Amino acid sequence: MKPGEIEQQLTATNLWWRDTNWTSRDRDLGCVATAPFVYRPDILADIQPNGLYLLLGPRRVGKSVEIKRAVEKLIARGVDPRRIFHAACDGWRDRDLYTLVRSIDSFAPPEEGPRYVFLDEITGVKGDWVARIKWLRDNTSLGDDCVVLSGSSSERLEDATKALAGRRGNVPRTNRTLLPMGFRAFCAVTGVELPDVPSIHPRDMLGREAAEAIRELRVYLDDLVVAWERYLDIGGLPQAVANWIDERRIGDALLDTLWDVIHGDALAADDWTAAQTLTLLNAITLRIGSPMNVSDVARELGDVSRDTVNNRLRKLEQNYIAWSCPQNEGNRAKLNAQRKYYMLDPLYARIAPHRGVGTPPDYTRLTEQQIGVALLRAREAEEPGAIARQDTLLYYRSATRAEIDFTAGWLDGVPYEAKYTEGAWLRETQTATAAYGRCVLATRNVVERVSDSRRQLLAIPAPMLALLIDPHPGIEARRR
Repeated sequence: MKPGEIEQQLTATNLWWRDTNWTSRDRDLGCVATAPFVYRPDILADIQPNGLYLLLGPRRVGKSVEIKRAVEKLIARGVDPRRIFHAACDGWRDRDLYTLVRSIDSFAPPEEGPRYVFLDEITGVKGDWVARIKWLRDNTSLGDDCVVLSGSSSERLEDATKALAGRRGNVPRTNRTLLPMGFRAFCAVTGVELPDVPSIHPRDMLGREAAEAIRELRVYLDDLVVAWERYLDIGGLPQAVANWIDERRIGDALLDTLWDVIHGDALAADDWTAAQTLTLLNAITLRIGSPMNVSDVARELGDVSRDTVNNRLRKLEQNYIAWSCPQNEGNRAKLNAQRKYYMLDPLYARIAPHRGVGTPPDYTRLTEQQIGVALLRAREAEEPGAIARQDTLLYYRSATRAEIDFTAGWLDGVPYEAKYTEGAWLRETQTATAAYGRCVLATRNVVERVSDSRRQLLAIPAPMLALLIDPHPGIEARRR
């Protein structure tokens, strides 16, 4: 891009430079202003001068909205609006970033104070954007700015983390991940009235504070089960939730948009067909909760290679559409064992059925998936970027091939099972009892505790569990 093109784009989109009422004209903020709920993750509320932040998450999750909200907060704090820059970089070339910095210098000389630069969809820049940002950070005025890089793919996350080490400022939590809204926020924005119970770390679910919170929530059990099954139908993407509140259904337009995100973006390749994308999505949803035999999936896809299947699965992981759970070997991923695959949001599991391939998974499988996602959210809150590693949760397999759904070293020996049962449950905990002497079992509506000299077991309804382990730091969520 030529300097004039970049400057024209900046003046067209950085509305706050000349309009104090810019929020009423901004398309992103205009959409959330008319939504039937208030949902503010405020994931960028604490950004600081000189920090270099990386904000990742799936498309349609609200990253651009959070950037505009950060701009709004900076201006409210007294930052000169003309020292705040936003550029949508999707489709740029890496050399355009240098041209952008020159334009920023001409608009707001660096010697006049801190500047804030938001580079939206940086992962869509063609070329080596990581190396270019590193060079700009080392050799231009960008090295003194607060910079937020947002993107929808974690493909270069490890490279960026290594390359930008020492260049991210003396600030905390430089990696941020924006996920679809968790169950606690979902309840709040859909009008489910619940008591204000504390968040419980997953490793503490067998403790006294958790027991007190469970006691407080038991009288809301029916509301929670209804809300949970609604959540499994709708998911946590803000537009999907708004669709349901307004129309009591998910609009075809959103499902078609998500299809374009998956097939046209995440899995885009000249030698990959729409039919193969649908087959792969259906293969994942059919196998939720079971280790995936990649060779079987390769045959279903038309005898493509195992490497091709693994590459496609990795693309879904990198684009925050799917996530994987390796087998546990000494609290590490067993590299030569089959992985389990899950979707990050329930709505992704409905894309293939919407287009005529397969049927949506039942609540039992979706419950296992979303309890896993709730655990991932809890870990992400204490170790930003953990979800992108694809080894945050592990499944356990015994010598007799019996399995435990979710284990991990950071859970301090508290394994998790999700069975969505309404009746007898102790048998479901036998493998966990034998291996760990403890277990938290997500049920549909059973609340019971067993504690003796041999074991500590908790059966807890999945919606209660998902609500309690949701970290929700600083999130504002309510129905209008």
